[in-house]
Amino acid sequence: MHIVTDHVVPDEGCWGLAEGPLQMPHGAGFRRRWVQRVFVIRGDAIAKYTLDLGPAEDWEERALPQVIYSVGLDTVAEVQDSAERDRNQGKLMQFVQQQREESTLIEDSLAGLEQQHLAKSNRTLIGPHVFSQRGDYPSQFARRELKEQVNGN
Repeated sequence: MHIVTDHVVPDEGCWGLAEGPLQMPHGAGFRRRWVQRVFVIRGDAIAKYTLDLGPAEDWEERALPQVIYSVGLDTVAEVQDSAERDRNQGKLMQFVQQQREESTLIEDSLAGLEQQHLAKSNRTLIGPHVFSQRGDYPSQFARRELKEQVNGN
């Protein structure tokens, strides 16, 4: 359990920091905001300080949500500095974007499903929407032929 505070001191012992999009009250409704929550040690309790960094749409392309655990080993200033450095460097976002661009998982899985469908249906395509059944042609043989075509054997 934690208590809510309206200020933190930079030399205070920090329990941890969490940063990311959060629904915040705004007027009669809610808005998505990019929020930094700092947890500090106050006596025998943990106090939570919330800092609003702006609309979530401004940050979602530049930063990832992050959680930093300190358990009292670092000060508030050190943990906030680490969070700001990670947020503004963008190396992790560049890595994520690069992985998304290089990934062929979806295309490969769709191609595999299409091959399975062709082997199961056991049909020959003649034209658009025109199929010819191969008769007693076993589906296991069709699967093996498709596999050989894909592997280049």
